[in-house]
Amino acid sequence: MNGILGFVTLVFINYIFSATVFFLIPYIDYANIIGVLSLIYYSLTIIPTIIKTLFPNFYKQQYIWKSLMKNRRYTGVTAFCFAWNHAALLIWQKSLNFLDFNTCLQYFQGLSSIIIFTILAITSNDESVRKLKKNLTYLCLFILPWHILDKMFGRWSYLTPFAVILSISLSLLFVTRQIIEIKEQ
Repeated sequence: MNGILGFVTLVFINYIFSATVFFLIPYIDYANIIGVLSLIYYSLTIIPTIIKTLFPNFYKQQYIWKSLMKNRRYTGVTAFCFAWNHAALLIWQKSLNFLDFNTCLQYFQGLSSIIIFTILAITSNDESVRKLKKNLTYLCLFILPWHILDKMFGRWSYLTPFAVILSISLSLLFVTRQIIEIKEQ
C-alpha cells in the first residue's frame, strides 16, 4: 500500500508542477526541459549499478550511491512521470496524430522509450520484478541518444549538449560495465 501511495503522490506532484509552470510562463520550451529532467532522473536509476561494478571501492565509501540504489524504484517512476509529461506537451504543442503511420515512424524512438518506461512503471513492484527478471531499462540507454540527436538536429538549445553527453556517456559506461562483467565470468 505504501508503494502505491508513493507512486500516486509522485505522479500527482509531477503533474501539478508541470501544469502550473506550463500555464504560468507559456513562452519557454517546457517540453524539452521536462525531457531533460526525465533523462536526469533516468540516469540516477542507472548510475548506481554502473558505479558499483566499475568503481566498487568508491561505491562503498559514498552513501549517496547506496541511497540512490535503495530508492531507485521511486526515481524511475519519477523519470516515467517526466517522460509522459514531455510526450504529452509535445503531442499537444505540435498537434500530433498518431493514427498517421508517418507520424509514428517519425517519433518511433520517443514512442518506444515511453512504452518501455510505461512497462517499467507498471511492473515496478516486487512481485513483477521477480516474475519478469528481464530489465528493459537498458534498452532505453541506446534509444535515448538516438532520440535526442534525431529530434534536436538543427535546433539545439543550451540543454541539448548536456543531454547528448549524458545519454551517450551512460551508454558507454553501460557497455564498459557489461565488458567487465563478461571478463569476470
